[in-house]
Amino acid sequence: MTHPSAEVTTGWPQHLCPGALRFARSSGRYDETIRFYRDLVGLPVLDVFTASFDEDGTVFGLPTAGTELEIVRRDEDDQRPALDQLVLYLDDADAVGAATSPLREKGLTPDPDPHPYWRANGAVLFRDPDGRAVVFAPWVYGRDPDPIEQDPGRHTEGGQPPAAAPPVDISEHRGDRSTMRWLFEYAEDSASQLDDYVGEGDVLVARQGGAIVGHLQLVPAERDGEVEVKNMAVVPDQRGSGVGRALVATALTRSRSEGLRRVLVATAAADVGNLRFYQRCGFRFASIERDAFTPETGYPDPIFIDRIPLRDRVVLSQDL
Repeated sequence: MTHPSAEVTTGWPQHLCPGALRFARSSGRYDETIRFYRDLVGLPVLDVFTASFDEDGTVFGLPTAGTELEIVRRDEDDQRPALDQLVLYLDDADAVGAATSPLREKGLTPDPDPHPYWRANGAVLFRDPDGRAVVFAPWVYGRDPDPIEQDPGRHTEGGQPPAAAPPVDISEHRGDRSTMRWLFEYAEDSASQLDDYVGEGDVLVARQGGAIVGHLQLVPAERDGEVEVKNMAVVPDQRGSGVGRALVATALTRSRSEGLRRVLVATAAADVGNLRFYQRCGFRFASIERDAFTPETGYPDPIFIDRIPLRDRVVLSQDL
């Protein structure tokens, strides 16, 4: 919560335009610390120097992340350890699980008593060999609200998080797809287009506690060795929880095991959220189909997404 007397600066000052921003730390366990950040956390090494002004060092990079500096008030008589953290803001809880998997596999365990703020928001905290904290947070600062703000009732009266949600189970759907049409319609505005393809390919279904929370349809593409994500949707109250990412990851693993070489997905150029999601799942732009969404192709006119007119389709791909 912002202090009433705090002044928030908007915009970047014109007189201060750094091309890069670096946080420097010394380590009494240098080799272990380098391995921790390089091999376990997975930060890319940008540079290594030896005997530079009598010092050795390694420079790690965060090439795709925004950089912030946080200063927290500390009273002179405060007995708590000084704050020294690296915070990695990730898409969701599934992304946190994937990012921390290498640390867990090496036998490292999260801090059982993180700061109440991190605990309240579902973040996971590990310690590097010098005892400094590395925080894996399940939301992106500046893009998403804090999880506790998204769901103020996520805590019990005792201030503890509620029981964890049931795990997501993903399996192939083999029943009548007409019973799932409502889910397909979340991702398809043209009834005639949906009629043409709803029965094609295979459908993966995500269930949580027995309830269907999402699906992904895979159909053969025009070229041999390629498959297309034709339709994918997650129920509204589970969006942003990692269900979509889990469906995509399962589809990629399945396609790779079947010897396929590429997965395609097409989405609206106006749907910035979808474009961001698929790129974060490893897809890259392949082509653009102009005027794909028109009354002639079965779509009502006009349709706007985030105040952008729905017109063109973007095809993305990922090599397996």
